[in-house]
Order: sequence, then C-alpha cells, then structure tokens
Amino acid sequence: MKKLYILLLAVFASHTTQAQDDPNLLGQWFLHYIESNGTIMYPPSDGANPSIIFSNLTPNPFDFNGDGSGVCNSFFLHYELPNSTTITISEFSSTLVFCNTNAQDAYEFMYFSILNNNPTSTFDYTIDLPNETLTMIDLLGEKLVYGRQILSTKDNEVFSNNIKVYPNPAQKEIFMTGIAANSKTSYSIYNLVGNVAVSERSMTQASLDVSQLKAGVYFIKIQQQGKTAVKKFVKI
Repeated sequence: MKKLYILLLAVFASHTTQAQDDPNLLGQWFLHYIESNGTIMYPPSDGANPSIIFSNLTPNPFDFNGDGSGVCNSFFLHYELPNSTTITISEFSSTLVFCNTNAQDAYEFMYFSILNNNPTSTFDYTIDLPNETLTMIDLLGEKLVYGRQILSTKDNEVFSNNIKVYPNPAQKEIFMTGIAANSKTSYSIYNLVGNVAVSERSMTQASLDVSQLKAGVYFIKIQQQGKTAVKKFVKI
C-alpha cells in the first residue's frame, strides 16, 4: 500500500509540474529568413514581415499562448517547452486569405508548413542574446531565423555586397573584407551539396584557415546582428 501511495504521488506530481517560461523567448520575433537545404530565403519585400509572438506558458494544451503573422495571414498556436532547448508547437490555426502575389503565397505556405508540419511540431531552439536572434530548427533540418527587429532586405543586401572573399581559389586560408570580425560575427562553411564542412563558430579575425578542407567548391555563410551573407570559394 505504501509503494502504491508513493507511485500515485509521483504520477500526480508529473502531471501538475509545469515547465518554466524562458524569459528570453517571450515577446515578438520577426522572421529574418528561412533556410531549407542550404538555401536562404528572405521574406518578400512587398508584403508584411512574418513574425511570431510567445506569451506565457499555460498548462491547458488547448489554450493559445502564441500567435503571429505570415505575409498576409495571421495564426495562433499552443507551445510548450519540454526542456531548455526544445519548443513543441501544436493547435496551429491560421486565417485563409489569398496574398497579392504567387511569391507571397509560396513564402507564407513554406513558413506555415514548417511551423505546422505535424500535429505536434518539435524544434531545437537557441537564442543569441548579443545579436538578439532566435533560431528554430525542426526535425527535418528546416531552419527559421528571427530577430527582435525587422530585417531590412536592403540592409542585408548592402551587408552582403560589402563582403569580399579572397584569394579565390584558396589553398591555405581565405581573407574577408567589409566585415567587423568579433564575437557577434559567426560563420559556417558548407560543401557544394549543402553538408556542413565547418560548423557555426565565432569569427574573431578576418582570415580563416581552410587548409584542412578537401579540394572543391564551398560556401561560407557569415552572420552578424541578424544580417546574413553567403559567399562561394574554391579550395585547391
């Protein structure tokens, strides 16, 4: 009887214990880009900026505690935090208005499909506090990158155009101009088929050692304060 009593207490505690809010997650985040199969796609410049808002956690799975918008529709959802690095999203519902262009419809469809790819969608999430960015990656590797501020497509274009990578082809190292190398700047390197050759890390200097890479074509993705640039180089 004593063992049964202890077991019942444990079961009761597991159902009444609520996950804790992540204060850094709460509030509104603006979608900066979607990354799918190594391709970065920015929101259409002629539509509303997609976003997501996380409110306080609620124990009722049928209570909406999150909402947001696509390019031309709004949505509501329920989210939970099973642990400090995971978000689950369920009960996703949205309005059903057609956008003004096919490009807007296509982008919004992709965004909503990632958020709602299963009855319960699971994401790994990380928050970069210095850069004020939120990254959510689902089980298929689809990535949503948000920021606290709306990312201007023009600002990102200027950022990308200012960065130059040389020498190209490169044998031992590559250099970059037009970028401030510091703890707020990160980079990662992908091969031609989108596989990660160098995982994301801080860029603390304007030159990178690429001597360990096999000969071939690579893409370096540089991120700084919500802006992203992708440059191609050849390793010989």
